[in-house]
Amino acid sequence: MKSFNTFFKRYLLFSVLGIMAFSSCEKDYGKSEEQTKELSATVSADKTVANGASLEFIDVSLGVKTRTWTFPGGIPATSGKPVVQVVFTEEGDVSAKLEIEYFDGSKETKNFAIKVFPVLIANFTPSAIKIKVGESVTFTDKSIGGATTWLWEFEGGTPATSTAQNPTVKFDLNKAVKISLKIKRAADASEAIVVKDALVQVGPVELMYNGSFEDGKITDFQTWNGAGFPLLLGENGANGTKYCAYFDYDNWGGAELMSRDKPADKMIKLENGKSYTVSMYLKAEVAGALKIGWFQLANNPLSPWDYSSVWGTNEQVLTTEWQLVSFVANIPDDNKERINNYHNFWLTKVDGGANVTTKVYMDELSIKIVE
Repeated sequence: MKSFNTFFKRYLLFSVLGIMAFSSCEKDYGKSEEQTKELSATVSADKTVANGASLEFIDVSLGVKTRTWTFPGGIPATSGKPVVQVVFTEEGDVSAKLEIEYFDGSKETKNFAIKVFPVLIANFTPSAIKIKVGESVTFTDKSIGGATTWLWEFEGGTPATSTAQNPTVKFDLNKAVKISLKIKRAADASEAIVVKDALVQVGPVELMYNGSFEDGKITDFQTWNGAGFPLLLGENGANGTKYCAYFDYDNWGGAELMSRDKPADKMIKLENGKSYTVSMYLKAEVAGALKIGWFQLANNPLSPWDYSSVWGTNEQVLTTEWQLVSFVANIPDDNKERINNYHNFWLTKVDGGANVTTKVYMDELSIKIVE
């Protein structure tokens, strides 16, 4: 940087002297330029990031008739100006070039070796997104751009931080936890960070079955629009998983996510006097048209039919991005047996009147006791 500042001072000095000489005697100044020739040029840095900040190329050569800058993969690609701001769009080793033609007809060139680094992007994947309290997760670095250092932060994790590229962490709390990763590349000091909130669900054994659809099947669930019809298997689930489920919303409808009427080993049994978190990830193809109307955690024994429901509301509006929606159901201690339950949610139109036709996607369905 010191040499560049010295060079820039020289550039200013030559500019001032040139103006003075031109003002005193234009004819003599032209002859002086023809007699004195020197190639002198520099660049503000020899490294940059693709589509990053611009580099400044400066030419203060003497005796110049014409100049031609060439910047492979740069914007601009060429220039004839003495000072040029250039952004390089392609990563790799670039040889920028300045060709000078002097007033006496001779030519001279200078090359500038520029290292263009790829954009640094932080990303990672966990070995599991649903674990019991006290279990461990291994996080695999999926960043691009050649990071050389990693700094992880794990909410409620042991360890709480790590500088390993692919750390393994144990979680001893009952909640969905936040994970952040900050990476750095030593060669050019680039940094990037990614934060994933509620990525890993930590807690006791869940009561929902087949709620992530990662076996490529949908069981125990149906949707409802005057009559029951099944959910369909979709792809590109929440949190980077392969599968999700969806149904076609046509002006009125909801989803029943059931263990109802299933074999005893697949029935959801709720404890009286306990609280449960009911949650899922949702999104829609049409943003802003639908919102969650209400949730229901219901008991439906085959005989007699006694719904014994617990209700909740959540006014979240569906977008085209996955979002976590949930409510807490407080089960009354009323001596009723709740062994044949289902999770039910309904959607309503945001404006209350206009027709809405869209696909509604869901993933990571969960009923989990609050401890």
